[in-house]
Formats: sequence, C-alpha cells, structure tokens
Amino acid sequence: MLHAIFNRKELLPPDDALQKQKANSKELKILAMRLGYLRSPFMTIAFKSATPGNSLFSSSARVQRRFQGPPAKSKFLAVLFVCGLVLASFTGLLPGQEDLGKIQKRSYSFKEASKDIEYALYVPSGYKKAKPAPLLVLLHGLGSNPQQVIRYQGITAEAEKRGYLVVAPFGYNERGWYGSRGKGNGGLLGGRAGDPENLGELSEKDVLNVLGIIRKEFNVNSARIYLAGHSMGGGGTIHLGAAYSNIWAALVPMSPAYMGSHDILEKITAPMMVVTGDKDTTVPVQMVRPFARKMKEANAKHIYKEIAGGNHGTTFYRNPELMAEIFDFLDGCSLQVKGGDELAQEPLRIFTNKSGRKIEARIISSEGTKVTIVRKDGKSFTIALSSLSEADQNYIQTWIAESATEP
Repeated sequence: MLHAIFNRKELLPPDDALQKQKANSKELKILAMRLGYLRSPFMTIAFKSATPGNSLFSSSARVQRRFQGPPAKSKFLAVLFVCGLVLASFTGLLPGQEDLGKIQKRSYSFKEASKDIEYALYVPSGYKKAKPAPLLVLLHGLGSNPQQVIRYQGITAEAEKRGYLVVAPFGYNERGWYGSRGKGNGGLLGGRAGDPENLGELSEKDVLNVLGIIRKEFNVNSARIYLAGHSMGGGGTIHLGAAYSNIWAALVPMSPAYMGSHDILEKITAPMMVVTGDKDTTVPVQMVRPFARKMKEANAKHIYKEIAGGNHGTTFYRNPELMAEIFDFLDGCSLQVKGGDELAQEPLRIFTNKSGRKIEARIISSEGTKVTIVRKDGKSFTIALSSLSEADQNYIQTWIAESATEP
C-alpha cells in the first residue's frame, strides 16, 4: 500500500528558487555597474549568488577596496560607496530589511553530522523583538525539502496575517523520517547508500537544533510553539510530538505516514488535528482512520478532518483554505507556561456589534479599517471596525496604537 513512498517522490509544488536566485544576482550586478563598482580601477566587488540572507552588502559579500591617485579621489569613492548603501537600503538589499516578509534560505553547521544543513525561515513583516511571536515548525515529506514545504499555498500568507514565525528544518536530508522510523537509516523506507547509519537520529536532532537556533535569535512565545508536517513529515510530527510533548502547544499531521504503534498517543499531550484525503493513494485513508479513531478516544480535544476526494498532493499544497483552517486551530491552542513567559495572546473579551450580537474572542491582527478576532474554539473572523460598538472600537484603536509604538 505504500509503494508510492518507496518508489517515487511525493507530488510537490514547483521550486522556483533557482530562477529567483539568477534574477537577483543579475539585478545586483546591474546595480553595482550603475554605481561604478564593477570594472572600476579603484574598487572591485567579488559577487556571490544572491540568495535570501546573502545580499550585495551582507557580511558574506567580499568587498575589496583599492584606492589610487590623490586623496580627493579616495574621498569621492568613499562618498560613492555610502550613496550605494543608501540606494541599496531603498531597494531592500541591506541585511535585515529584505528578510522580513520573505522566505529565507538559511543553513547552520551541524556539528554531529560534520556538515552544513539547510533550513527555510519566514519572519512576518510585522515582527517586533519586544513582542513574543508564535512559531510553527514545519516538516516536509519524503523526497521534498524545506523550500518546497514552506511554499505550500496559504502558509506564509496566514503567518503574515497572524504574526507567526515559520521554520522548516531539513531533517538532515529529504529522507530522514525525523526519527519516526528509529535511529537508523530507514532501510527500504528511505535510506540510501552513503547515508549515515544513524540517519534517523540525526534527522530528529536537526529539528531540535533548528528550533534552538530560532528560539535564540527571535523572541518566541514558549506557550505557542506548534509542529506540523506532511506525509513523512506528518509521521515525524506524531513521533516528535510524543517524544518532546512539553514543547508543543498543538500538532497538525497532514496525511501522516506514521507506521508505529498507536500506543504513542498516550505520550501526546497537545491537541492534535489530523487531516487526510479519502482518495489518497500514497498514504491510504485506511492507514489513517484506525489511528484517528484511537486518537479521538484518547483525547476529545483532538480533531480528525477527512477531505472528500482529497489526494496526497494538491489537496495540501494548493489549498490555502485548508491552511487558514489549520491556523485557526493553532490560534486556539497554547501551553500553560510556568514562570515569567509572557503570552502573545490578547485576553478574551466580549465584543458586541451594533445589532447587539455578542461574541467572546481575542484580537489577532488589524489591517486598515478591519480587525481579525479569534474565538476560544479557534474560529477566526475578520470584521469592519465600524460594525462594532463604540466601546469596542475604542478598545481596538488603543490596542493598535500600543502595538504601533512597540520597538
């Protein structure tokens, strides 16, 4: 029944990163030529490929200066260089400016693996260091990679709207299984010649390493760290959700390729939303239903969503409506953190519209004349400010003003 997992890569959205890389590199060279940096006897720049986090004036770009002639020329070139920096800041090329609101391709040195490992990161444009942000850790499927899974339609759009950080680890490589198949190399379920004998162990540790990197660099709300994954990543979500149950506020396995014991549910404490399609031929629904039944018996907070006609591919990576529903679920889940970790969630309050209808909810975000609120059950609504009572409008305007003044 799992022949598709063994013999072919899962259906994936197109990866346009290479074309973007070439286009960015060309734009940088044109900019530098206009500024007089290329083919100049006084200054040369050694270009590297322009990838997210590696811009023209980033620390990784090697700038070599060679001044010749009288001091006046040196001063002129110095002024020219500063002007270039100013121009770059307006075009979004300076480090830090181009990162917000865009998918970044990053890597880190994985000591135990003796190699650099890639991961993908999305930081919403409204991120502020002073305010703890929720974090979604996203696991890709077999044969996929971080850059593809983070581009599933709707994920970054919802993250931007709701203020989520999203990080997609590699799990060592595209077939590590995140430890859900044990500490070894997976055998017929993904391992290949040349893979380390402890592939599963390294895959699991890579996820934890990347989580640690993000928590150190950003102000992450410890009460709102979520784990989700598709196919192999769904199996990894179940495994890691049980192994490190104290971390996760909620779990979302999508079409999960989990083949372990259902007794693992006894170790999972976070609310879980399992999603699958009844026409999935890669991870057949017959595999998922027994797990879902036991899951519901174990905890009434768990949700099982079976999509009629749903398949293994486009049902997930071309389904922004599903992603919005998943984020609604996440918005309604948080851990009870002991000691001084401020929750990013606003308190629940009773909102009243001008017709007198009441709803208990909290503010998530605002844009223009509209505000998004979410109920305790995770269902969100975007409504016009003018439709609410005067008291509610004043409350929201104060919230917007306070958010705008935070550093």
